Amino acid sequence: MMGFLRITKLDFFTMKSQLSGYVSLALIIMIFSFLDASLAVVCISGAWFVALVSSNIFAIQEKNKLDHLYGSVSVGLRDIVFGRYTFMILNYLLSFFAIIVIYFFFKLIGKNELNYSDIVLDFSLSFLVYSIITGTQMPMFFKMGYTKAKMWSLVPFMVVMALVVIPFFIPVISDMFVFLYNNQAVLIVGSILVSCAVQFLSYRIALIAYRKRN
Repeated sequence: MMGFLRITKLDFFTMKSQLSGYVSLALIIMIFSFLDASLAVVCISGAWFVALVSSNIFAIQEKNKLDHLYGSVSVGLRDIVFGRYTFMILNYLLSFFAIIVIYFFFKLIGKNELNYSDIVLDFSLSFLVYSIITGTQMPMFFKMGYTKAKMWSLVPFMVVMALVVIPFFIPVISDMFVFLYNNQAVLIVGSILVSCAVQFLSYRIALIAYRKRN
């Protein structure tokens, strides 16, 4: 097995202790479904919550001194960083799938009309939100460790919140959002490309930071 896959597998095993966080996510999706919230709101809120829970892997790593364990399984720094990014992306994809299943299940129970057409758009937007948050956080965690970076890691959440609120106060930005929404193919492709670019750049920065730290 390639080194980064060992780290990814280890991260999933480690995050079993955070199962309560994912149960909370399921409850939140259930509540949103009963409140008849749009799928976009549910997916973006879910991305926010998953990003919050996922960062706990760094807290567990630091608390249990897992860096020593990583050394015992014969993996390099590149494997550790790439494996962690692989875990974060897979964690998001699995969570998104669970969100969709739970949301539509309760919609069916409530005999509400289902709209499948927006799933790709909502996926691209939620992945963008997730990528901005985790892509900003992870280089901090790799450079400083969880404890020192904890306060700074809240910044991307505030940035995302600002990006949501600002259009209501600046007409030019609001018009741009309306244009993008009316051209959903551009919005979908653009969101996915920006997300991938953010993740790649974040990975490169995190790798450099982690090498300097070690």
